[in-house]
Amino acid sequence: MSQTKASASSAWVKAAIAFLAIVALWNVTKLPFLMSFGNDGNVAYNSRGVELSINLGHWVKGYRSMKMRTPPCNFLLVHSALGLTILFMMILSLINQTWRKRYCKPFFWFAIIEGIHAIPASLANDGVFFLKPLFLLACALLVGTGFWGLETNKRYFENEARAEKHLFIQYTVVTIVNSAAAFLEVPNIISAFKSKTADGTFHSHGDEPHKVFGHTLYDALPEKVGMTIFLGFTIAVWFIWPLLLLDLKKSRRYEENSNGKDTVSEATRLL
Repeated sequence: MSQTKASASSAWVKAAIAFLAIVALWNVTKLPFLMSFGNDGNVAYNSRGVELSINLGHWVKGYRSMKMRTPPCNFLLVHSALGLTILFMMILSLINQTWRKRYCKPFFWFAIIEGIHAIPASLANDGVFFLKPLFLLACALLVGTGFWGLETNKRYFENEARAEKHLFIQYTVVTIVNSAAAFLEVPNIISAFKSKTADGTFHSHGDEPHKVFGHTLYDALPEKVGMTIFLGFTIAVWFIWPLLLLDLKKSRRYEENSNGKDTVSEATRLL
């Protein structure tokens, strides 16, 4: 029975990792188009403003999607950098549970910053009536869960078993909120291709940018500010930080102590 439960748990973990990896990869493909928006020579597309599935808009001829209200750099790039980092860290915590506690401080601070950063975008949403309160709730969950996680880490050794349970809940809540946009985007993609199949053309969302586009709080600063923050954050967190975490001396000591014996087994961690 215990072996069956362990196998089921392992299957769920692998499924979660696969799903998060797909969501992360999908959003990574948008980064080049957000970075080059307005400077890539694609006047016909750029004149319509930023659209939700900007990657499909460049890959599939005639593809149209919902209009974005926020600028590509000051909001979307910064938001993507934080969100992708959270997804990557959640995947790593599923691969190796000990990393959940070890790196929870930056994880929760990234969640808090992302939640605060997204508040003006949530307030600017003038779509379906329930979207604005839904997005504001998402921001509150990111900020609130982030501070709850920091408090859990602070009191971790008072009750380690309870703290581990809380950390898992907190990581899960932050990750689900982070991935929620995928659940909102998928129906729009399906609807667009249904329209193409039925009428031969993709449903148009208008040839002008959204009326709020260019007039949000994020537009108070030039776009180069968001680009600079994005590049600085990704270079520091995605490249320099992992390099600093590498302990090459430890790896060499392990190889020397193993005396050439292969100690890899099915129980060995992948990372």
